[in-house]
Amino acid sequence: MLHFSLERAHRDWELLVIDDGSTDGTIERLTGLDPRIRFIRQANQGVAAARNTGIQQARGRFIAFMDSDDEWRPGFLALTTAFLRAHPDQHWVATESHEDLGDGSTPIHHSRHDIRHIYLGFARSIGSRSLELPADSDDDYLRIFENAELVDDWGRDILASLGRPKALVYHGSVLQHMRWGYLNWLPATVCTRHAVEVAGPFPVQYRNASDLRFFSALARAFAFNLIGVPLAIKYDRAAGNQPLTQAHLATGAGAYRFERSKLAWYDDTFGPSAAHDPEIALLRRHYCLEVAHRALAAGHREVAREHLRQAAAWRTRLWRAWPMQALCGLIQDDQRLASVYSRSIRLLDIAARLLTGRLSPRTLPTKVWHRALGVSTAALMVGSGLSLTDIALADLASLLGSTAPHHED
Repeated sequence: MLHFSLERAHRDWELLVIDDGSTDGTIERLTGLDPRIRFIRQANQGVAAARNTGIQQARGRFIAFMDSDDEWRPGFLALTTAFLRAHPDQHWVATESHEDLGDGSTPIHHSRHDIRHIYLGFARSIGSRSLELPADSDDDYLRIFENAELVDDWGRDILASLGRPKALVYHGSVLQHMRWGYLNWLPATVCTRHAVEVAGPFPVQYRNASDLRFFSALARAFAFNLIGVPLAIKYDRAAGNQPLTQAHLATGAGAYRFERSKLAWYDDTFGPSAAHDPEIALLRRHYCLEVAHRALAAGHREVAREHLRQAAAWRTRLWRAWPMQALCGLIQDDQRLASVYSRSIRLLDIAARLLTGRLSPRTLPTKVWHRALGVSTAALMVGSGLSLTDIALADLASLLGSTAPHHED
C-alpha cells in the first residue's frame, strides 16, 4: 500500500510505479498527484521483471521494493535510511514486519514467529541443533544473528517519535541459516544501490521465489541487519477478506509454482554442500515432499511421483511419501487424484483441529452447513467492497495533499 510509503517527515524520495500489464487503472488515478511519482508501463512479464525495471530506472542512493499487498508504517523509511547513513559499511537492513492473516486474529511477528514456531521445531524434529540458543539467552533472533545492540544516536529520536524508548538492531551473516526458509521479507528491506548492483537482477525465469535468490546473493556478499521494530505489514487477504490473486504469491494458485522454484533455489544455493553436509541432503528431501504435496493438490501426478521418490525415507514426516505414492498408484486420473487428495488433507486438518481444541465440535456442523450451501467465509463478512488498491490510492491522494512540494508558477 502506498499511503504510508511517503512519510510526512521524509521528503527526499521518488516513487516508481511499474505497470506490468495491469488492468486496475492505477496509473490513471495516480497521474498528476506529485512530480516525484514516475510511471513506467510494460507488457506483463512478472514481478521479477517489474522489479528489475524499477532498479534500472531508480536514481536514489537507497532502494526499496513494495507490492500491492504490502504496507509501510510511519517511520519505516526514516529509521532504515538513518541506519544506512550512520553505517556506511553496511548495505542492507530490514525492520520487523507483521503478517495480517485476514481472519480477525492478531497479526503475527513475521520472522520471529517463523523462527520460533516453524524453523526451530522443524530443526529439532530432524535432529539439528543449529538453531539452539546459548544458555543465557531467550531472544529468538539470536538463533539466526550473531549479535545485537541498542539503537543509538542515529535512530533514538525516530524511535521516540514512534513511542518506543528503545529497540535492538541484530547483525550477522545469515546465508547458512537460509536453508530453513525466509528470514526476512523483501518489502521490509532497504538496500544501498551498491548492494543491489552486487546482488544482480532478479531472475526473470522464476516468477515465484525470485526474492529468495536476491536475498541469498545479498547474504553471500554482506552481513544482514534487522531493526527490532515492526514497521511493515504483509496482508494475506484483500479487503472484504477476499483472496489475493497475484501470480507470484506463495499461497493459493501460485503455491505449486512457488515450491518448485524454491526447490530449484535450494539446489543452486546449497546443493554443492550436500555431499559433505548430511543436513543439507536431508532438508532437500523435505523440500521435495512439499513440492509433491503441492503437485498432488494441483493435479500434477507425474511431478508428484518423481518428487515423492526423492523424498521417501524412514524419517520424521518423510515416511508420508509412501502413502502418497500409493495414492498416486491407485488413482490414475490427475484431476480426480487432486480432488481426493485435497479432500483428504481437509479431513485430516479438521481432525487435528478437533483433537487440539482449535475447532469446537459445536461449531463444526455450522461450518459444514455453510460449505454445503456454497457460502464462503468471505461472503459472511461485511466487507468494504474496495480493493487494497482502491484504499491505498484514496489514502495516497489525501496524504499528498499535505506532503507535495509547492511549486511557484
